[in-house]
Amino acid sequence: MADEVGYPFNQIPAEAFTNAAAGYAGQASLCGSLGVAAACIGTVCDVETAKKLVGDLWDWYKEHPFPQYQPAELDLAMTVADSVLCIDSVGKYMEAQGCGFGDDERKERCAGVAAEILKKTVEMLNETL
Repeated sequence: MADEVGYPFNQIPAEAFTNAAAGYAGQASLCGSLGVAAACIGTVCDVETAKKLVGDLWDWYKEHPFPQYQPAELDLAMTVADSVLCIDSVGKYMEAQGCGFGDDERKERCAGVAAEILKKTVEMLNETL
């Protein structure tokens, strides 16, 4: 989008978000993809609209069965997080899948979650802006 649209997207350094992985610096707090989505929403929306969209996104995340997007076709277990915290979301998934944090299944799951959050964020912004 930075190349096609320009401002404000060309003002967002992707490197600023690398610390969001694994619930921010590996602390398993807020899902990093949600934090990045919230920052991006705040970049293009006024404060009140951003608050509403972020709240709606987080409500959706807590109820959505992840990962529906599974490009590696690993037949991953789908779970509902009931929380925006990485530790809850990933913990439920790892228990259902029977895998560990460093396993490929967990990494593929989180990649699918990130893609689904991006898709939902873009859909919400397209409906709003």
